Amino acid sequence: MTTEPLSFDEQEELVVILSTSIETMPEDEFEASYQQLDRDHQWEVDDAIREFANDAVGSDTWDQ
Repeated sequence: MTTEPLSFDEQEELVVILSTSIETMPEDEFEASYQQLDRDHQWEVDDAIREFANDAVGSDTWDQ
């Protein structure tokens, strides 16, 4: 069974959902949704994850 790639608008919506559900969405569901995104949209989610971690740690240089 092949699934259709998500449209640009669907990916934009999924980025918002993932970016606001970092802490609450089950990891396997998050990963499955993340894998549906193209690389540019994955980068947007990656940025949101990094910002979340920076806020949690209290430093934007914790991983450098």
